[in-house]
Amino acid sequence: MKLFAVGVGGSGAKCLEAAIHLHTMGLLDQEESPPTELGVLFVEPDRQSALLQRAQTALVRTQSLHKALGGVTQHFCPGGELKDYGVWNPVESVAGQGSLTMAQIYTKHTLQHRSPALGGLMDCLFTQEEQKLDLREGFRGRPPIGSALMSAIALDDSIHAKTWGRFLGDVRQAAKGGEEVCIHMFGSVFGGTGASGVPTVGQLLRNWLKNEGIQRAQLNASLLLPYFNFKDHGTKDTGLHAEASNFQLNTGAALQYLSQEDNQDFDRVYLLGSDAKVAYGFSIGGASQANGAHLVELLAALGLRDSLGKTRQAAEAAYTLSRHNQSSVNWSDLPDSAITRRAMSRGARLAVVWRNNISLDLEAANGQSLKRFCVGAPWATRFYPAGSSEEASTLGSRKDKDARLAADQWSETLLTWLKQLCSSTGGALEQKLLNPAKLQVQQMHLESLADLVRDRDDGQVPKRETDVEYLKIKLDRRTSGGNPKGTAGLLDTLWELCDQP
Repeated sequence: MKLFAVGVGGSGAKCLEAAIHLHTMGLLDQEESPPTELGVLFVEPDRQSALLQRAQTALVRTQSLHKALGGVTQHFCPGGELKDYGVWNPVESVAGQGSLTMAQIYTKHTLQHRSPALGGLMDCLFTQEEQKLDLREGFRGRPPIGSALMSAIALDDSIHAKTWGRFLGDVRQAAKGGEEVCIHMFGSVFGGTGASGVPTVGQLLRNWLKNEGIQRAQLNASLLLPYFNFKDHGTKDTGLHAEASNFQLNTGAALQYLSQEDNQDFDRVYLLGSDAKVAYGFSIGGASQANGAHLVELLAALGLRDSLGKTRQAAEAAYTLSRHNQSSVNWSDLPDSAITRRAMSRGARLAVVWRNNISLDLEAANGQSLKRFCVGAPWATRFYPAGSSEEASTLGSRKDKDARLAADQWSETLLTWLKQLCSSTGGALEQKLLNPAKLQVQQMHLESLADLVRDRDDGQVPKRETDVEYLKIKLDRRTSGGNPKGTAGLLDTLWELCDQP
């Protein structure tokens, strides 16, 4: 199956960040089917968005890891292409690199001259400040501005060849080639870019699918309801900005539009929010908007998993998802809880063991005799040819060294995301998934995995089985099979060993 994910705005980018990590951990694959291919496209007018840049970093580092492994692993990242369609900036698509305002889009001066009534209508719909806002800075929590801009754009226009052109071309090729295809959109409905972009672009995509005669492709959406507030507020000098007091109003307007009887744009809609709202620092966007990952974004990304193997259905149904305990969130609260828990715990173990132990061992091998190093780390000889030289050297080839660097960067990115995810539940809501203290990137060896998974009863498990040293012993014993050599083989074997139901 081919999944095409579109993240609109800052929250949409954070959902794509979650989807990228879920893809690497195998949560977007179907049983007894070829690995799922995932393509991602960002829709964001704010090029300086820290949320966009963070998601792109996760994408680039994950792609680098896939490339470094060379497709030889059997268990870890065995396939399933991760494709980047880039960032579509609706403002730049209209104005290029120059500034663009609402008054320029609708040529207000010409409009007032030709039809004073229409010019007056524009003044009724948009304030003077909204009409003069430089849209390169985003839509500042004003959905009507984004809707007015994006509704006038044709996605298949040649000007969008680098983003939508490649995206739609691959959708067309996959769907008409008989493959299962799902396009899934992500965005908030209480801000500006997401609230305007998801319904508008969704309608444009549905019209394109109809014009292409593509009937089998799913078009779904994960819509984020309010799940955070701001710690403080803007001032008069801040200019136009998103205000938490408008979140409910924006949400109501977006849901009212999507619930209209003639609105058949989406096959499935997932609505996700939280009554326990986390408080983020106030920001008008750009580099200062560095909100941490949130559980709601993980749930939204898991909507991709729900699409696996499903086709369009005429019957309507509604399902609900809620916490079992009002004051906490547990693995049992997540969809496909047993599978989700197993995959995410496995990914966390691998990232912790690699970045905070194995990688430090391999780094320590540089500059000393490989023969001497392997006396203390016999597992290394199973993957790297140590030879008999007593001279200082490095383990493995240049390709192995590049793979180690890619694995370091990927594991750091995953650990950072998991730590944010488990630290931003909001209010008095207790998180019982993973222990944030164990997810810290550090320069000293972490020797125990006890208490990493919070609902695991380590008291019933022999202590040695939670020790990294014991895992290394099993690592030495598990390398006689068909695993590849070098760093790829080491990661592949570690991924197997980190799988604990």
